[in-house]
Amino acid sequence: MSVEGLPVSSDPQTVSFRLWVSGCLSYFDKITDGFYNILGMNPYLWVMCNNMEEGSRLPSLVVLKGTEHSDTSMEVVLIDQCGDAKLKELEDKAQEIFFAAENTLVLAEKLGKLVAVHMGGSFPMERGDLYQRWEILSNRLKDIHSCIVLPIGNLSAGLCRHRAVLFKKLADYVGLPCRIARGCKYCVEDHRSSCLIKIVDDRKNAREFVVDLVGEPGNVHGPDSSINATDLCSVLSPFQVAHPKEFQLPNMEEKENLPMHDIVLMDKPKCFWCSPNQFSEIKSPEKLTTTAGVITRDEYDEPRDQSKIVLFQNSTQEIVQPRPPPFAGGHPSISKYVESEVTLENLKHSEATLPKYLNLEPSLAMDWLEISWDELHIKERVGAGSFGTVHRAEWNGSDVAVKVLSVQDFEDDQLREFLREVAIMKRIRHPNVVLFMGAVTKRPHLSIVTEYLPRGSLYRLIHRPANGEMMDQRRRLRMALDVAKGINYLHCLSPPVVHWDLKSPNLLVDKNRTVKVCDFGLSRFKPNTFISSKSVAGTPEWMAPEFLRGEPSNEKSDVYSFGVILWELITLEQPWSGLCPAQVVGAVAFQNRRLSMPENISPTMASLIEACWDDDPAKRPPFGSIVETLKKQLKSPLNLIQMGGNTKEAAEVFPYFDSDGREVKVPSC
Repeated sequence: MSVEGLPVSSDPQTVSFRLWVSGCLSYFDKITDGFYNILGMNPYLWVMCNNMEEGSRLPSLVVLKGTEHSDTSMEVVLIDQCGDAKLKELEDKAQEIFFAAENTLVLAEKLGKLVAVHMGGSFPMERGDLYQRWEILSNRLKDIHSCIVLPIGNLSAGLCRHRAVLFKKLADYVGLPCRIARGCKYCVEDHRSSCLIKIVDDRKNAREFVVDLVGEPGNVHGPDSSINATDLCSVLSPFQVAHPKEFQLPNMEEKENLPMHDIVLMDKPKCFWCSPNQFSEIKSPEKLTTTAGVITRDEYDEPRDQSKIVLFQNSTQEIVQPRPPPFAGGHPSISKYVESEVTLENLKHSEATLPKYLNLEPSLAMDWLEISWDELHIKERVGAGSFGTVHRAEWNGSDVAVKVLSVQDFEDDQLREFLREVAIMKRIRHPNVVLFMGAVTKRPHLSIVTEYLPRGSLYRLIHRPANGEMMDQRRRLRMALDVAKGINYLHCLSPPVVHWDLKSPNLLVDKNRTVKVCDFGLSRFKPNTFISSKSVAGTPEWMAPEFLRGEPSNEKSDVYSFGVILWELITLEQPWSGLCPAQVVGAVAFQNRRLSMPENISPTMASLIEACWDDDPAKRPPFGSIVETLKKQLKSPLNLIQMGGNTKEAAEVFPYFDSDGREVKVPSC
């Protein structure tokens, strides 16, 4: 329970209600899918205009969406995880910032700039250009949606309340402790809002800073007099809990340990405040919990005894303790606080809040992608790779593939890297990329869970005896196009995802013979280096020469690997079959040798493969160009495709799976 007596909640209705009534949210209130904030309707008028039963809650989204948008100045900002694509983009960017940030202050600064850039930039005051831009945009969006309910991602101009809501949403998404307080030095409206963050130093002390979102976006500073408690304390909410005892400090018995002269009783409205010189220093959530009503006040505005600081106050009394000595020179500088070695480790490895995996990658659980090992019914082993073993398993009634990493004793930084890869995988959706379904993030079962593809790998399909004859030329060309489309999608992401280990064993075939890319990004978890003769057989055969030499490489390494896969589909042979892995490394990386080209191949395909194998990575074609070349080739007459290999077009049986996964026999196409 928070200090204000309202229960801590991530329920969108409860949190929406709390911000609407008080204008504040605590560190423990989470903005989640379905949250909405109403501007332009006074909650007290809502009570007066409705009976007590209706007035005990905020207006529903259904009611608000039915409000005629042309007849009201009201606006409702909605958090819509499914329908707001721009919000999802912002979450992805916030996640990238989270992993790249050096410390918590840098994280807060960059998140603040991200929010401000999305919502129109910086302005000296809210009244003026910013307000006019917001008003024009708001009216235009209402006309477009024919509704006063607007997705927050659509707001390219936003007031301080909009910016505060978006900042807290992104902060909650990456696990940065953040609350919304009432007050903003750039705004004089009733909706004025600011965001404060909590940072734990190396002594486990928590302190607060304000993140500027309007005038100097990203600037982090101590709370000032623009954020004060008068607004909250002057009017009691008609929605507050009726029983005063619910507002009492959880550990009231601790006051007995305080000297009597340090306890002061006053008959004041309940509020909580502290000196900006202390940056709202908080020892622990159990003893002193920040909340929607936690507001700071400038020491020069205080009518109280300057030697004391209010810790807690219910409806009839306050508990006050002596104020610690002020910092020399006034407010402590941010630079000095950075020198205390406050890093993201305090946030990511906090023992008092979430499990470690959630601190490292908080969005996993929020997106329902954290899978418990106990939920998986492991069945037979279906494969092995350099990263570990693959098992077929049943999860919630569906067949899945579980890839258990061979390395389980990760250090925290390695675990973070693993979770970073998982974070990349969870936002990837493409018909030619294996669907990521979740991850097991607890040792000793660190695993990736993906869709299960019954046909197995393209490697097995090509090199299994007799099956190669049953894949006609167009089928093989379509498979090559599938691979190119999947990798092109990965390379076009922002930031690009490079596979690094593209080979036919890492390409899976579904029941409809569509090829899908898998295991992208997992090559960094290999127990052996790629040039080791003890590494998994077959890996060096597909790798680019610069990669084998240990030189800097980029997405063009994937282009080289694709050239080998294309050669494999054309010849139906295993690359470098007469050499051991160590000999392949020597031949490709240091002797500049390439696989021999078959005679019965079209000039177009031969030129494409040779271009993919160019020794200069910069001269290799991008996958977008490869996709177009393969599409044109597919439209060519059969006699011009000339894929090579044994092209016997007999009506041999080819295994096919129906919708229930049962194998049926049909002639090859």
